[in-house]
Amino acid sequence: MDSYSDPTHSSAAAQKRRAPTSAGIHISRAAVKAFVGLVLLAGNLPVQQRLNAAAVLPRFNIRAQTACETEMLQRMGAREVVSGKAYDVLREVARAYDRVAPRIYVSPGALNSVYIAGSTAIDGRGKIVVGQQAIERFDAFSLRGFLGHEMAHVVNDDAAHGCNDYILRDPQMEADADALAARMLGKGPVKAFLQRVLVLTQGQNWDARQRLQRLQ
Repeated sequence: MDSYSDPTHSSAAAQKRRAPTSAGIHISRAAVKAFVGLVLLAGNLPVQQRLNAAAVLPRFNIRAQTACETEMLQRMGAREVVSGKAYDVLREVARAYDRVAPRIYVSPGALNSVYIAGSTAIDGRGKIVVGQQAIERFDAFSLRGFLGHEMAHVVNDDAAHGCNDYILRDPQMEADADALAARMLGKGPVKAFLQRVLVLTQGQNWDARQRLQRLQ
């Protein structure tokens, strides 16, 4: 998967449309080998009324979700962290959203960031996976915008889809997540995040450019 195909995906079920294949991000149990749902650059959920995710998924699906998450994280080589730059920034972001911070995992050698769709149904917090390179190449301010975008996906995740689902990236949903992050954190961090993506892709990320223009 191209780490720079689209600046900020967020989920293992970012989009609500299902498809057998996707030019952007395709997340399914088979695709966990890649990166699940959300790349530094890619996919997302529309702003919706907050729901009690645990009440949405029946017990059987919660078991399937748990198994899928475990397999996905193992394939990504992701480890949960409880300290460090990304952990501290996510806690700040969560406070701005007036939410408990999601659990955060670091994937070695990756530049993407993703949220695991349906993960809020497990413990009410949700899970975000961030690539080690993103932590290293983003300063704290732009990382705040990056994780703020992912937090928007977590907040709007109604658990209607889980990490086994196929995902078809929707640019409008990504823009909606940017807009929510900008309302909660201010435009500065979100713009800094998208600008950083453009720098890292030598200006070739069309999606980041378009989304940045919408934030002006």
